[in-house]
Amino acid sequence: MEKSNEELLTGIAKLERQNPFPDEIFYRIFEIEDNVERQKYIEALRNEAKILKRSTEFNNLLKQFQLDYIQRMRQTGNKTAFTDQPLELICAEWSATDMGVKTIRYDKNMQAIPVIACSHPIMPIEILKNVDTSEERITLAYFKSASWQHITVDRSVCANTNKIVDVLSQYGIEVTSDNAKSLVRYISDCVGYNPVALEPKKSINRLGWVGAAFTPYEKDIRYEGGLDYEAIFKNVSEKGDFDAWKALCGDLRKNIPLRMMMAASFASVLLEPLKVLPFVLHLWGTTGTGKTVALMVAMSIWGNPRMGGLVKTMNMTKNAIMRNAAFLCSIPFAGDELQTIKDKWQGNFDQLIYQITEGVDRGRAKAYGGVEDTKTWKNSFIFTGEEPITKVNSGGGSKNRVIEIAIDGPLVADGHYVSSMVQENYGFAGRQFVEYIQETESCKIMDRYREIFEELCRLDTTDKQAMAMACMLLADEIAVKLFFTAEQPLQIVQVKQYLQSTRDVDIAERAYQQVLNWVAKYQVRFEDPKEENSLNKGEVWGKIDNGKLIVNRDVLLSFLDQNGFDYTAVSRKWAEKGYLVRNSQGKMVHQTKVYGIKSSYIKFNLPEDDDTTDKDGFVQVEKYEQETLPFD
Repeated sequence: MEKSNEELLTGIAKLERQNPFPDEIFYRIFEIEDNVERQKYIEALRNEAKILKRSTEFNNLLKQFQLDYIQRMRQTGNKTAFTDQPLELICAEWSATDMGVKTIRYDKNMQAIPVIACSHPIMPIEILKNVDTSEERITLAYFKSASWQHITVDRSVCANTNKIVDVLSQYGIEVTSDNAKSLVRYISDCVGYNPVALEPKKSINRLGWVGAAFTPYEKDIRYEGGLDYEAIFKNVSEKGDFDAWKALCGDLRKNIPLRMMMAASFASVLLEPLKVLPFVLHLWGTTGTGKTVALMVAMSIWGNPRMGGLVKTMNMTKNAIMRNAAFLCSIPFAGDELQTIKDKWQGNFDQLIYQITEGVDRGRAKAYGGVEDTKTWKNSFIFTGEEPITKVNSGGGSKNRVIEIAIDGPLVADGHYVSSMVQENYGFAGRQFVEYIQETESCKIMDRYREIFEELCRLDTTDKQAMAMACMLLADEIAVKLFFTAEQPLQIVQVKQYLQSTRDVDIAERAYQQVLNWVAKYQVRFEDPKEENSLNKGEVWGKIDNGKLIVNRDVLLSFLDQNGFDYTAVSRKWAEKGYLVRNSQGKMVHQTKVYGIKSSYIKFNLPEDDDTTDKDGFVQVEKYEQETLPFD
């Protein structure tokens, strides 16, 4: 039979000096829930011990029982007892009820001190571990405004008294600088004593390949991204009738450029397994050709192709483009109306092409020290516009990474109907395409890719152009096998017209042709002004003599700079190709006279005569087509 507090106190009074204090008087301390009653009982015990002249002994024993109690509570512990709680957790020494989270601590004089971690129910319910960075985030459930609410924050927030106040207080959680330390301890105890219930779950904050898995199709990987990309994530889904989508696209795919857009879209998820760099497919043409609708058809493979969702207007900043690409990761980036950002890139998209096809974002510093994790991606980019994305003076690298298709007719017959159909039926093909890749041995896919690539390399094109086109042809081949069985896969003969030749990609070759065309247009500037019939009444830029073009160095450099070419970069290639004549010291600048004036000149070897050139090696032009001469 359990003794009352009075009986225990009477028992102490009857103790003699040599008798030990009974354990039950100490256990009773921790059974009294009311703080006031507990403290009254402790003081009564102290008074009795004082009468026995055993105060020091009593206080030492009380301290040891307190430590032992705390240790046992941490090992066995209380359990959360919130109404309608999401799950039950061991919470060690904490009393977690609808009245809040509390415990009792004791000072050095064994005075009981109430400790409040939070005045309302709160508990961790899930831990998410990012598969890319291994960083963890924690989901907290808290009861406010008559309902359970959830918030997910970085683990560092729940481990720092300053951060926990700054972050959690914004969501209505009652945490201040006074109770922040206790709340940090309570959350830590819940996590530490519940390793099974709170075992970290795999999470990801992007789309695309995660090893052999693919988000958002992988059930074992939880998506945990920011609100900024919620619209994109939600649109990668399935809706409508797959057969209706296949019937519609089967008819649309008779148009080769549109079919190429779909191939580039499918090919995006092949880049990672094939270890191929990102590439750009750019369709351009006049307005009214249905480019935007065709782009929506290509993106309906993956989900809802609505504008602002999977199809983006290109009127965005450079950072926004990179961050969106990193979030999509393996799913294609679809950008409409490229010309809307023409001014932001000074009319030249070379830098944009280089940055997006490298697949790596630039490094950024964190506000509180260190650097952010570098964002990467491995996807295709499908752009539309009203003009080419590369120019005559574009670098060879940018030409190499882009496949451009000029539109000379409508891509779709009824744009409104097609647009409405793909916004009602979408998303099925992407999932099945990914499942096919997962189920097929990677070596088989790689072997077929290599076959196509090697066949393309026999054409007059570059490796990078062949890699991009091989990916698209392979993707189209798989799409035909899975969805469009009545078709034949695209053949190289059907698409080779879209490949850049080695000559087209070579910037030195393009610069040389520009120089020849420039001289052909302004031949008068290379005539001797002293001759009687000479039409040159102004500047002299050089002369043409015995199959050689001699150009004033400053005039040539000014022309190249005006047209976006760097003389230092192209002159080395010119020398290798035999286009330049070196002087006796092996240098490319000649100190010589032209029509009696000595200066610095560059000497070119002119092309040999053919049916399209005149006796001096220049393309035939009207001699008097010179209404505006530069450098006058």
